[in-house]
Amino acid sequence: MDSLWCYIIFYCITDVRCYMTTIFKGYLLLIALFSSITGLWGMFTPDFNVYPYFEGIERYTLAASFIRTMSGVFVASGYILIRFIFSSSKVQLGTVLIYLVVFMLIGKISAFFFEGFLMHDIIAFILGFITLIGLLYVRRQRKNLISYDL
Repeated sequence: MDSLWCYIIFYCITDVRCYMTTIFKGYLLLIALFSSITGLWGMFTPDFNVYPYFEGIERYTLAASFIRTMSGVFVASGYILIRFIFSSSKVQLGTVLIYLVVFMLIGKISAFFFEGFLMHDIIAFILGFITLIGLLYVRRQRKNLISYDL
């Protein structure tokens, strides 16, 4: 009977290994959905009552505007993670940066709507927009340099 344990353990590990990809993908999907939902909630709700750590933060402050901007990064991270799970192609680093900047700008726009126009936020939005234009330009230039005759 002791010699059979070796085979039983081997087949159990082999059986579990087949399902590990599915288990990890399910876990990553739950994290991505949670990140996206909390990010959207933070961007588009007037109060921060859902976040227990942010209860004391009042509207129309720099902290509230920063939370809305970072919520955009949470949405971008969740979207990129969902895209990574269900896509078989590699996602380029430039594309990931573009998504992060775009959702950060959406968060900044929602901060303008809820918190008002503060000088720091306007400067951060302009710098973020210039960064987005630069990323799009460099990505387009790199695509034009790729040789498809390999």
